[in-house]
Amino acid sequence: MEEEREEDELMQEINTANDLSPSEICHFVEEKLQSLVQNDEADFGVWTSLVSEIENTNNMECICKVYDAFLHEFPLCCGYWQKYARHVAHYCTLNEVEKVYERAVEAIPYSVNLWVSFCSFGMLAYEDPADVRRLFDRGLLFVGKDYSSHLLWDKYIEFEFSEKQWNHLAYVYINTLRFPTEKLNSYYISFKTLVAAWEEEMECEKHIKVENGSCEKTVANSCKDEETLKVIRDLLILQDGFFKPSMVKKYLSVGELFYHNSRQMDENINSYEACIQRPYFHVKPLDNCQLENWHKYLDFMEVQGDFDRTVKLYERCLIPCANYSEFWIRYVEYVEAKGGREIANHVLQRAQKVFLKDTT
Repeated sequence: MEEEREEDELMQEINTANDLSPSEICHFVEEKLQSLVQNDEADFGVWTSLVSEIENTNNMECICKVYDAFLHEFPLCCGYWQKYARHVAHYCTLNEVEKVYERAVEAIPYSVNLWVSFCSFGMLAYEDPADVRRLFDRGLLFVGKDYSSHLLWDKYIEFEFSEKQWNHLAYVYINTLRFPTEKLNSYYISFKTLVAAWEEEMECEKHIKVENGSCEKTVANSCKDEETLKVIRDLLILQDGFFKPSMVKKYLSVGELFYHNSRQMDENINSYEACIQRPYFHVKPLDNCQLENWHKYLDFMEVQGDFDRTVKLYERCLIPCANYSEFWIRYVEYVEAKGGREIANHVLQRAQKVFLKDTT
């Protein structure tokens, strides 16, 4: 009841402030922000009420001040970063929007939804397709092993279809099979359909015509996995502007290997994934079942011996579990044992300076 009264009082104050001049509104906002920042026990609901109400002022200076202060206190609120970017897009330049997204992915680099929003912006804002591809590949370095990364792969596929580039689609489709996602089987069907289309053309023409052979270097450099890199590089070594049939078969073989390995891993992890009910950050506590599920999932992944994949799962876990010291302590102990003290100290500093503070 006390929290509701605080929010109601705040709304009344803001409604009164709406009758003020723009400079007076900004002064009012600065006073409210100073009060909230100084109040260590400021309620999350009061903060979000301030954000919601100040948006109605259409005063971009004030909107920026409120969002900047709010996201400094609660940097893992992905949805509010997206809303902030939309406001900036309405009032400011594309360069300013890009700056907001850059701040956002620095704060939450392991958020699939945030990278989807950033890449969607890039598809509209960047004139050079190579810049869009670099943005997609950058995001996938962080979230490409996430079970929900299909959201970003779908957007990448959408982009490459719009560009009508067979060789870039070859790169995207084979990489969708490297790790289990919710759409693994669907990607496998699409991958097989792509290869079948090539094989059908080979029956008619013996080779597949590729109009833009100059993108070989771009695609190959985008691929970090050595085996995939070799397959893509070999696939794009053209004979008179055509794919070589022998390399199409190699491409198919490696893609099927990726798929079967990912399907096996999917069988091992889908029970853990099914129990994740809140993958995003919120100050409200998680129930014991979800906390236990995260611990069991981390136990399983640690046993697999894949350091990079385990670190990414920890980072993903610490979005909804950011306010639980037990997960930070566990993460620090794991990276200290497997990755060294320097990495562990960095994780510990993040926990102490940003996340483990009273947000209730």
